Amino acid sequence: MENTTWPRHIQFGIAEMDDAHNALIEELTASLQAPDSEIERRLRRIIALLEKDFHEEEKRMEEIEFSGLQEHREHHAKLLSALHHVVPHTIGGDYVLARQVFRMLPQWFLGHLVKMDAPLAHALQAVKAYAIPEA
Repeated sequence: MENTTWPRHIQFGIAEMDDAHNALIEELTASLQAPDSEIERRLRRIIALLEKDFHEEEKRMEEIEFSGLQEHREHHAKLLSALHHVVPHTIGGDYVLARQVFRMLPQWFLGHLVKMDAPLAHALQAVKAYAIPEA
């Protein structure tokens, strides 16, 4: 991925998170190599994947009353806002900005995984470990 160390699969042990992250990795990898004719569709696909993933993460954080919810939610919102601002450029046939975003997203994503998602996964695993089994 253009001089970026990029794991092929991310595993936190939370199936839904792992699947969502791996789908995003696959789409980002393909987007970096995509021809101009696919840029708008791929950008919209990345946005859709992120919106779904972020919604699910935020729902889980609310369920466990995760202390980092507000900061995590703000991190999500800032990225989505930036991505939505790129879409009109691609509609107009300007793919330069979208390609720059595709090159920058892996670093954002890796930082987000380490700083935000790893603590969330740990909290989710802790809640699961201490949950009282249903009779």
